[in-house]
Amino acid sequence: MLPGQVSITGKYGVIHKIVHFYDEYGNPTFTDVLRIWYKDSAVIEEIHRINTVTVGDSTTVTYPLILCRYIHLRTKTYYDYKTFSDTAKIFNKAVLPDSQMRDYGWSFYSDKVLRIKGIPESLSDTVIDNITYKRVKFSFERHDPKKHFVVGYLRCDGRGELFSMEKQYSRERNCTMVKFFDFEYGREKPYASQEIEFVSDTLTKEEVKIFDVWEQNARQNPINK
Repeated sequence: MLPGQVSITGKYGVIHKIVHFYDEYGNPTFTDVLRIWYKDSAVIEEIHRINTVTVGDSTTVTYPLILCRYIHLRTKTYYDYKTFSDTAKIFNKAVLPDSQMRDYGWSFYSDKVLRIKGIPESLSDTVIDNITYKRVKFSFERHDPKKHFVVGYLRCDGRGELFSMEKQYSRERNCTMVKFFDFEYGREKPYASQEIEFVSDTLTKEEVKIFDVWEQNARQNPINK
């Protein structure tokens, strides 16, 4: 598959993109979860904000919904809705940027967001929950390789290709990068991580209906490029 091409999976399901930040001891200090539904060449991201309120020793975190973004890969367009419902109305539409989203969401389809600098160093494989992962050590282009490095986990069983967190190297290895940990030299534990959690390989009838209605809405509301 050439850069810029889109993998049309012919599959459907639900994933979570999970971001963690850690303290110096490796304990999570912040976690955020982006829920994503996919059906063939269409994806819906549930985008929320994070509100944290601390009163005395008690902290409450809420995740109010901002919007649901319907991404249509075949036409390289997206449509925004206020709720995840077949009766919701489009309130914004645009052409997909080829790199980072300008406001919200994850540009999972882009080769340009996370790029590896140089040639990754192969580490030993590891097995987690009966799944074998190839591990590699590298730096992203956005990092200073003298200060930061990343350990990436790739699974090579064909799972989740569309959502590989890094594209070029993973494609060369015919694998999917489903997890990586960010490290600083001199610090034993990672300070951050991102991972893909495969939640479901199916959609409910209600979820399928939303995809069908929103696909029809997109056809009726084309974007002039």
